Amino acid sequence: MLFLGVDVGGTKTQAVLSDEQGNVLAVHRGKGANYQVVGKESAVRNLKDVIEGILNKAGKTREEIDFAFFGYAGADFDYEMKIVREILEKLGLEKFDFDNDGRTALRSGVFDDIGIMVSCGTGSISYASDGRRVNRIGGLSFSLGERLGSHYIASLVTSAVMRAKDGRDDWTTLVEEVEKEIGPVENLLRYDYEGGYTAELVKRVNQALFRCAEKGDAVSLRIFDEIVVEVKKIIDAHRKALNFTPPIKLILEGSFFKNAPSLLINMIESAVGKEYEVTIPEHDPVIGAVLFAMERSGLRVTEDLYNRLVRNYLREVKK
Repeated sequence: MLFLGVDVGGTKTQAVLSDEQGNVLAVHRGKGANYQVVGKESAVRNLKDVIEGILNKAGKTREEIDFAFFGYAGADFDYEMKIVREILEKLGLEKFDFDNDGRTALRSGVFDDIGIMVSCGTGSISYASDGRRVNRIGGLSFSLGERLGSHYIASLVTSAVMRAKDGRDDWTTLVEEVEKEIGPVENLLRYDYEGGYTAELVKRVNQALFRCAEKGDAVSLRIFDEIVVEVKKIIDAHRKALNFTPPIKLILEGSFFKNAPSLLINMIESAVGKEYEVTIPEHDPVIGAVLFAMERSGLRVTEDLYNRLVRNYLREVKK
């Protein structure tokens, strides 16, 4: 049997082709295919390119795929789900399904699909499952309650720098570290008119935050505290909605958590307590799409199969 898992984002799309034993036949990365970012026509074209690319690598055809599953960024509401389905129907796949990419990130993090996933990447989203029900929190915007995401956190940093410079708030070593990375923060004003900070700028600002927090800067540590408090609020909300039996797996996903210093992760572990097993997966969320493809075709995912798939995937991407 052959399974295709695809993680669809705005800037990149990642695909994995696997058999029922968890052997990874090919991994392929292509352009982003979130229609909200690239448009519907480009989304179809980019997805076709990704599928063609991975099939060529594996020496397989579309007809040999038993099931394909897509974790799709931007698949949030019914009208968006309809658009995504229309896009996927144009790819020539006989059997496929999809869900929000946050859902596949949760599935990727645990073999039995029971746990809580908090993602802090460009934006943020959280999914949880107790094995019977699934709960979603966030994934929308700052104006609709988001208090995580690398862009949002970078804005906390640059705000702290500006307020320290003009005397409204406490002085912080972030001033020197951030401006060493990106120049005077006042120059960022132009990004407010050009559609927001760039990904590279956000990355450099947050790296300065990491360095200052590790050196004990009080303002940086307060920002870390805000992150920890938000993570705790998210998991507490999931606990109210679902029924978990400790120990509960807490999966921290996204580029911010994966690049964060151990100091922040230790702070989160301390805040959530011993009921939680905190993990930061080394593998990518696309594995969740492969697992869903397997399950949709009737295959039962055991812990051994899960571990073998993850191990083979990591071996493939490290080549």
